[in-house]
Parts: sequence; structure tokens; C-alpha cells
Amino acid sequence: MNKVAILMRKAPYGSVYTAEGFRSVMGIGVFEMDAVLIFVEDGVYALVKNQNPEKLDMQPLGEGFPMLPEFGVNGFYVHQPSLEERGLSVDDLVMKVQLIDNAGLAELLAEHNAVLPF
Repeated sequence: MNKVAILMRKAPYGSVYTAEGFRSVMGIGVFEMDAVLIFVEDGVYALVKNQNPEKLDMQPLGEGFPMLPEFGVNGFYVHQPSLEERGLSVDDLVMKVQLIDNAGLAELLAEHNAVLPF
């Protein structure tokens, strides 16, 4: 089975990266590939609770991630150093995730056939 890691690196608003990554992972899940989402750097902001991007004329993206298990996506990882560097904790996130450190990130990326960075 193909194993795909979606690497979310960008802030959720101000670019199309997070929205396109979200759409991509839904499609990958539909094709029954083994997909995981990994949030690093500013990508951790995509999972923050109570997003309010209406002034940017955008819909909140964070609310969609908890529904992804319905599309066969079951691995959600957050790079703990990225979270801490931004003054956030798991309590600030919209869903339960597995925290990983630098070594865990490298190991996770190495065990996937493809890594799609967004």
C-alpha cells in the first residue's frame, strides 16, 4: 500500500497551501492510500481552536480536520517544538494529535513512500 505523508508547513490563511493540502488529503483518503497529516512550523496554526478568518473573507479551515478520519485519514501528528515555539499547547487544538519531536519527525517522513509539502 502506498503511504503518503502530507506535510502542512504554512499558516492557514494568506495563501492556498493549507486549503490545497486539506483537499489533497481528502482525495488521497478516498483512493484508500495510507495517509497521515503532519503539522510543522506555521502549519500548527491550522489546528488552533476558534479561528475567525471572516475578515479575510475565508472559512475557518481548522474545523474540517477532525472530519478527515471519515476519509480514511487516521494519523495526525504535530511537531512539538513548532507548537511550543508559537506559545501553543495541545489544549489549543481542535483535535487530538500525536506529538513528535525532531527525531520522530524524521522517522515518520522516512517511513512514507511520498511526502507532499504544503
